[in-house]
Amino acid sequence: MANLAKYRYTTGPISISEFINNIRILVLNNGAKKHKARVRIFNLDPKPKKEVFDETFTITANSKIQTEFIPMFNAFEVQILTDSPRILIWVGGRSGNENLEGNIILHKDLVRF
Repeated sequence: MANLAKYRYTTGPISISEFINNIRILVLNNGAKKHKARVRIFNLDPKPKKEVFDETFTITANSKIQTEFIPMFNAFEVQILTDSPRILIWVGGRSGNENLEGNIILHKDLVRF
């Protein structure tokens, strides 16, 4: 498997909305081969920031994975490291099953680093 650090994306800092109770990350593999994606979530309240979630997923061809995290802090950052440009990402702060405006990051809005 190619180097996971080849394609690195971040949401940048996100301030949690008033009613948020979970962060959902969807990772879509639009490729014809399986790929890997590492999802990292950081609590931005302390200085320096603190990693609170780190998991690597294998995503089969033309499929997706999703994971959720319950935040207990006021600001967060999500980073996704992957081995392919065919991986697309969606990050959402949610209240139950509803997406919260201002806490949704589409793939096109992620920053490469």
